[in-house]
Amino acid sequence: MTPFRSVVDAWYDDPETAGCIVAEHVVDARDATFGDLRRPLSPRIVTALRSQGIDRLFRHQAEAIDLVRGRTHTVVVAGTAAGKSLTYRIPIVEAIEEDPRTTALLLFPTKALGRDQLGGFGPFLSAGVTPAVYDGDTPADERRWVRSNANVVVTNPDMLHVGILPNHPNWARFLAGLRHVVIDEMHMLRGAFGTHGALVLRRLRRLAARYGADPTFVLTSATIGNAGELASWLIGAPVATVARDDAPRGERTFVVWNPELLDPDTGARASALSDASRIFASLVDADVATILFARSRRGTELAYTWATERLDAGKAATIAAYRGGYRADARRAVERRLFSGELRGIVTTNALELGIDVGELDASILATFPGTIASFHQQAGRAGRGDDPALTVLVCGADARDQYYAAHPDELFSRTPEAAVVNPDNPVILDAHLRCAAHEADLTPDDRRWFGETYEERVTDLVAGGSLGIRDGRVFSPTGRSPASGIDIRGSGGREYLIVDDDGTLLGTVDEARAFSQCHAGAVYLHQGDTYLVDVLDIAHREVRTSAAKVPWYTRAHVDKDLEVLAERSRRSLDRLMVHLGTVEVTTRVTGFQRLDIRTQTVLDTNPLELPERSFVTDAFWFTFPLDVVDDAGLAPDALPGAIHAAEHTAIGVLPLFAVCDRWDVGGLSTPHHTATGAPVFFVYDGVAGGTGIAQIAFARAAEHLDATIGILERCPCAAGCPSCVQSPKCGNENEPLDRFGALALLRTGRGR
Repeated sequence: MTPFRSVVDAWYDDPETAGCIVAEHVVDARDATFGDLRRPLSPRIVTALRSQGIDRLFRHQAEAIDLVRGRTHTVVVAGTAAGKSLTYRIPIVEAIEEDPRTTALLLFPTKALGRDQLGGFGPFLSAGVTPAVYDGDTPADERRWVRSNANVVVTNPDMLHVGILPNHPNWARFLAGLRHVVIDEMHMLRGAFGTHGALVLRRLRRLAARYGADPTFVLTSATIGNAGELASWLIGAPVATVARDDAPRGERTFVVWNPELLDPDTGARASALSDASRIFASLVDADVATILFARSRRGTELAYTWATERLDAGKAATIAAYRGGYRADARRAVERRLFSGELRGIVTTNALELGIDVGELDASILATFPGTIASFHQQAGRAGRGDDPALTVLVCGADARDQYYAAHPDELFSRTPEAAVVNPDNPVILDAHLRCAAHEADLTPDDRRWFGETYEERVTDLVAGGSLGIRDGRVFSPTGRSPASGIDIRGSGGREYLIVDDDGTLLGTVDEARAFSQCHAGAVYLHQGDTYLVDVLDIAHREVRTSAAKVPWYTRAHVDKDLEVLAERSRRSLDRLMVHLGTVEVTTRVTGFQRLDIRTQTVLDTNPLELPERSFVTDAFWFTFPLDVVDDAGLAPDALPGAIHAAEHTAIGVLPLFAVCDRWDVGGLSTPHHTATGAPVFFVYDGVAGGTGIAQIAFARAAEHLDATIGILERCPCAAGCPSCVQSPKCGNENEPLDRFGALALLRTGRGR
């Protein structure tokens, strides 16, 4: 019997939990399929592989290595523990054996993953490999050594952007020998981060060319719907795709868990996070090594706290929380305990979703669907490495997307993976990187090959605005300091704020957007199981000052929003509706917050706030509803606001079924009358200045998207609207007004039904 089977059987036997299991799906174990290289490996590489227990390569590994040997940019798409790292390690080591002056740059989306993967080059040291980490945690004296001596450098896109490229003269030796660039976990480079990453990579290719190098790119990814296309967008060149997984795999058991329906009229369900923490505690208590993925930092802290309350002191000491925002030393301490096997349970955000060696884990728990099919399988793959059996429990949330999968669990395994998007033509982000590039080396007309068709237009605007200057036909940066340090490539959340406790100890960091909505005065902030109250949000000094407190409530901000249509780029009819695509300016302002009981979610009080407004220009798509559609739907004027607001919420809730995004990556606004349309309308916009490409995908798939929205509204068992259909956890208006059946009538009529 597998180590977790008795626990699963106990869930079935318990009347309180048996009804929560809506599906159990078993994926059979499979054997490996091996392949041969066109050219044999050197004796030293063969010896290094055998020291790791590797006598043969999987077929997908051999195919990818042959492509990379031939200087073909290649993306390898396979599951967790499929040996993707060998597809770049072997060509890198071979190149160094042939020419010791050869170098390689490895980019990982997180520092933890990069440091974890560095050890993979240990067996190849006899072949002349000198690997090193160069990231924000590398001391200054070690950085000088790395620049002078390392031929394999492990870093992340952030350090490449802010530390390496602006200081490229110090990297002349390394860049001149650059033969390979690795982008691991490529699917994480999407949306705003991916758009920034694509332009950082173009800056890298440009500088490498100036030093006489033309590196081959090797990208790895979990399964996504457009891996080759995304890889090509990222590096700005054609890429060959190896999308097959020939590694062995143990039997995998998937359980889909829908928390108890507490009130059929309101659709209220038991908390997914609470159920996930209970499942986690039951597995850890049975000595099943388990990882629990929560969707947010707050959720991670809550689940960890609740799990410790369910375990005795001895078991509680074997679990820990892990998330972004912790100090580096705190993260490293948890990582050491995890990798050594000291921890039997870890509660985390998606910070540990990636290919970090998390040790021997038997089970993974997903506290709500993680946003994409790729992330679902990636997080599931954190347990049961190699031939070992594994358990994954998806605990569905109350929102529309999760309830869609609760009703259609088979689609978790049969649905075509979503497409990921980046937008290297985003004018806001492109302008930022053109300023960086000009600082690194004067821009010339030839740089159009790196920065695309809008290059001349953007440079002209930057010169006209004074950000760049012209001399002798070349465009230069008029400032002596690189602008890179002021550009956050992880998104457009604004400047970073420090979070400190009442004695000045640094607890963590937060971007400006989240500081206004989550760290305002009076907000509750959670950190490693401890609760803090925000005393002061100091905007001038970008600091959040807190005090430790034990309170039985949490806080939720109220956000006012306005939207102006700047340009409409396309439109088309959709039965009796119109769907549009264009550019909009969004203005938001946090005007207050509510305190809610942590157990019952009851609103305790409402408090006003006075914070600055934030505005940005982005892409959006929107649906307009002619007045005759409203009339035929039987909606009175006072019912229209709730109907169109509910339609907007549900449409945003199911959008991740069609694009690699989360509802938090987009925003929405609905109104019975908008000056730009003269008609009822709801907008859905990219949550990043300049847009990330989500709106374009949604516009192209508007019919499917709207039909899925109607399906959610039709199937929900609630009496008047609930989190499974029309309520949104991010609504700035406290989900008022909402009319589920009005939304259904409006959309059905618009689709001619």
